[in-house]
Amino acid sequence: MSCRFSRTRTLFAAAVLLLGVARVSAGGFSEIPSYYTHLSFNLTSPTAYTTAVGGFANPAVYALMPGPEIEAYFADPNDNPTGGLSRWGLFTGLGKIGFGFQHERAPDNGTTVSVTDYRLAISGGSRDKTLGASVGWSRGDEDAFQRTTVIQLGYAQRINRKVSIGLSGIFSTEKSDQAGLFDVAYRPLGDGRVTVFGDLEYAKGYSLKNAPWSAGAMLEIPAGVKFIGRYYEREAFSLALAYTFGAGKGGGRLRASAEPFYNDSARHVGTNWGVRMGYAEENGLMKRRTRNSRYVGFELKGPVRHTRFRYFDRSITFTRILAALEGARTDERVAGVAINFSGMRISRGNAWELREKLAELQRDGKHVVVFIDEAGMTQYHLASVADRVIMDPQGLLVLPGYAMGRTYLTTLIDRMGLGVEEFRFKDYKSALESVTRHDMSPEDREQRQALIDEYYNTMREEVSASRGIEESTFDEWVNDLTIILPQTALHEGLVDTLARWSAVGKVIADLEGSAKKLIGPRSVAKLAYPSKAWGEPPRIAVVYALGVCAMDKGIRARELEATFRRLAADRRVQGVVLRVNSPGGSPMASDVVAGAMRACGMRKPVIVSQGDVAASGGYWISMYGHEIVAQPTTITGSIGVISGWTWDNGIGEKLGLESDFVKAGEHADIYVNIRLPFLPIGIPYRRLTDDERERLLVEMERMYDTFVAKVAEGREMEPVAVEALAKGRVWTGTQALDNGLVDRIGGIETAIALARERAGIDEGEEVKIVEYGGTRGFFDPKLFRPRLVLLDFFGMSSQGSEESDGLGFLYGSDLFYLE
Repeated sequence: MSCRFSRTRTLFAAAVLLLGVARVSAGGFSEIPSYYTHLSFNLTSPTAYTTAVGGFANPAVYALMPGPEIEAYFADPNDNPTGGLSRWGLFTGLGKIGFGFQHERAPDNGTTVSVTDYRLAISGGSRDKTLGASVGWSRGDEDAFQRTTVIQLGYAQRINRKVSIGLSGIFSTEKSDQAGLFDVAYRPLGDGRVTVFGDLEYAKGYSLKNAPWSAGAMLEIPAGVKFIGRYYEREAFSLALAYTFGAGKGGGRLRASAEPFYNDSARHVGTNWGVRMGYAEENGLMKRRTRNSRYVGFELKGPVRHTRFRYFDRSITFTRILAALEGARTDERVAGVAINFSGMRISRGNAWELREKLAELQRDGKHVVVFIDEAGMTQYHLASVADRVIMDPQGLLVLPGYAMGRTYLTTLIDRMGLGVEEFRFKDYKSALESVTRHDMSPEDREQRQALIDEYYNTMREEVSASRGIEESTFDEWVNDLTIILPQTALHEGLVDTLARWSAVGKVIADLEGSAKKLIGPRSVAKLAYPSKAWGEPPRIAVVYALGVCAMDKGIRARELEATFRRLAADRRVQGVVLRVNSPGGSPMASDVVAGAMRACGMRKPVIVSQGDVAASGGYWISMYGHEIVAQPTTITGSIGVISGWTWDNGIGEKLGLESDFVKAGEHADIYVNIRLPFLPIGIPYRRLTDDERERLLVEMERMYDTFVAKVAEGREMEPVAVEALAKGRVWTGTQALDNGLVDRIGGIETAIALARERAGIDEGEEVKIVEYGGTRGFFDPKLFRPRLVLLDFFGMSSQGSEESDGLGFLYGSDLFYLE
């Protein structure tokens, strides 16, 4: 639908403009001055080099500009009989809105007349197609200059990386005067180094054979210099020089230009001078002078999540942190990064990915400095990668190791008068043990011990390598020290300096041998300098599946299904990454998403990135990915099915609650509940019969076999091989790599790189990351409700939060549950 609409919009715009141009022969051209005589300040054709002055000629250009700017120009002809400036103007572009005016003076029968022409424009569109409209009026000696109020329409299109076209029409509101301008530009190298352009004006009194035109070329060199040569059909030419300079938050915000004009005898007849201030542009000379002179400072206080609410949410999105670090890595001006981890809350898996990114910066010659005050296992693991670890003089390190336990409620449930029955299928599916047992089963103990051993071994290996110590020394830190005060941490080599964050500049100077300027993440070149590439870049969609597998909460399977359908049909999207952080849930919700993802994968690459947990239903929605990427400590697998039933085993009598009902159907009373007053909790009044229990177990076995068969198909494995890995057992990412359940160890950046590669996108080509799913809304409703915690035995789910380990309970009203 969107593609058809886009084509229709393009054809409609072109038809309107061409119709206006075709009608030129019906009226005069006297009231609308020629583009070539009236707007000589434009250094190139309007769409070849998008500027505010170009938008004065074609209002569609404003929407193509990468940022706001203001330009001032004045003409200095050699034979100006009036003295002073013969023409000057001021032009502004503010994204989709533009405004400009141009003042002109000329002699008239021994006197001097003048006029000021104004244009107010609005435009919109994307980076490849834009439309614009403007209204123009004049003040001053309008009759002497034959001015009239005009309406202007414009269209611009970046056909691809190399070709751009523009079309504009201008119409008098008082007479039939009309004119049209067509321009085209070509980049033979596909970037801004060389641009060839031309334009042609078509109006009354001209045929295509003798219509005025111009052609030229622009050469841009990394030093911030643009050389422009332009030839006019009226036997004149100009040679322009534009230089970008100046400091500011992003640097390169000022540009000056000079454009001398020559007649057909090569005699200099005048010069146009200009100055521009606006969005930052790169300057190679400035970059070399400032090479390795800056550090990027990060304040990561608060939770680090994948998504955020629009208001009242101070969390920092994970992908934005990674993007800023990537910008620091590729910016020649940046010598390193300094990160304040005070008050940061981050999951174990995201911390590992962030650590890997910092290690990548180090491999590219950047230094990493971090500050901690109170840190535990996860935060210290992350901080240990740094070249310098700063600890607050009154801080605290707690390194106890890892433990994973459960609270068993069986005795409490019996005393309350509740009955709980577990329908367990395969040994390792342990979600209901906390309400049916008094301790861990041997199978649950085995898989949980394997998980925490992987956590510990991963941290020990990586911290030891970063800090240059033996692994036995790390064991001593954990087993003999555990609670570590700053002086001890410094003496033992866990940290390098005791200081406050305010002293980070001195620590950097000591590390680098000289002081460095601290800049914000948004000032790195990748984020501060807008892209010069023409058109919309190819897109990689990142889709978030966060929380329990459910139709309308958690991962919101219904919405994810629709999202995958849209992405499959969207030609702009070249690849898809599904970020999974889910402990499981409804088989139907899981299969809905898996089916939609599989259909999308038939048209474009789909890569799965598993976060902290992608178990059971979380693995179900992963299994059809072209590749599955997991973190070393990702909890994945858990291929199995579990169910349970909770009923009134005396709690109603204790509380004085009674139920009665009528029914039609032998099993209709299976969901008849007693309701607890004032609480949204219902308790089935009876347990399942033997016949109902047997039917349930038969269906559970069928569902388990379906799960195994689907995994075997998706992973291209034999069902017997999947069965050996299934039985409800969870695996770490490293273990899953060894047994074939995942394909690579890495994070979301690894998954995006794989999607690019499979989509055939060149490594150096710009890619737009578009995110879907996850948290939505304007604010977190938890901010505005009482902090009352209720223990709901009939809805005891972890909800799949990003901080959850995913080994929670199930909803008792669901016959089947994947967890």
